[in-house]
Amino acid sequence: MAEPRTYPSPPVELPIDPWLLEGSPAPRCKVCAALAHEREEALAHGDRSKAYEVSREIRNHQHVGVG
Repeated sequence: MAEPRTYPSPPVELPIDPWLLEGSPAPRCKVCAALAHEREEALAHGDRSKAYEVSREIRNHQHVGVG
């Protein structure tokens, strides 16, 4: 009979929905450009949570004064 395991198993890696990083900055929108830069920095540092948050801000931004 095998001894019960008394240590935790490896973490479960869940798949990430690609749409969480969607969000294209509007042309000539300085706020969107800054957010896109922030998203790239977050991804470069492995901070996917911050990248998702910034992508959401880009998708929801009103782009006032653009066009």
